[in-house]
Amino acid sequence: MSNKDQKPLYQRVRSALMEEIRTMRPGTNRLEPEEQLAKRYGTSRATVREALADLIQDGYITPWQGRGNFGHPHALNLNMRFDITYDFVHLLQGSYLEIDVDQSAINLSLPSDDLLEHMPQFKHTEVFVFDWVYVADGEPVIICRVQVIKAAMRLMLSKRKDEMRLTDYLRRFYDGDITYATAWFKAGINSQVARTFGAAEGTPMQMWEEIFYDLYDRQICFNQVYFHPDKTKLSMLLRTR
Repeated sequence: MSNKDQKPLYQRVRSALMEEIRTMRPGTNRLEPEEQLAKRYGTSRATVREALADLIQDGYITPWQGRGNFGHPHALNLNMRFDITYDFVHLLQGSYLEIDVDQSAINLSLPSDDLLEHMPQFKHTEVFVFDWVYVADGEPVIICRVQVIKAAMRLMLSKRKDEMRLTDYLRRFYDGDITYATAWFKAGINSQVARTFGAAEGTPMQMWEEIFYDLYDRQICFNQVYFHPDKTKLSMLLRTR
């Protein structure tokens, strides 16, 4: 393999294996044994094994005891796989060339009824309210309606142009460590969001609600995420064994 590529060696092998899988046809999708792959790519078996492990984790390869490793070209055709990532920039990269994030003005408010459904203890607590809009090739495709618990933040929120992930943005203003989120999937109708997307009023949209938590399991932020009904086609790979 070429030394000009500066990516770690196992990632180069991973990329090469993905291209190999992409050309496979059903019924002829068994990969060569690790030893032969290592010889063909000029690497150690340990490097090949690391690349295979990554591809198995993402569902592009299935290992089967006594039969070998099998590649799945159809899995490679899935875009916007939220079972691999829910970083929205990463989610959109396979389908769009240019991705940016716009933030609306920040207001102080009492929590919405949707927030209180999940977090009733914050009924009388002020929240920062704003939208993060993910723009792909010049058009809004994901809108994240954010409510941040004001008391949890050490500073007034403000946006930096280079920030593309909401979690990185919030960490600048929070004294603790934001470690995980929970999410609920549903269909939503929101006239303001529909207008931003250029969709007809009353158009149902895929959406999820999520809560961010810190290391000590304190609730920090509640979001409602809307996906453009025509320009976002979320997918996932479901394993059956």
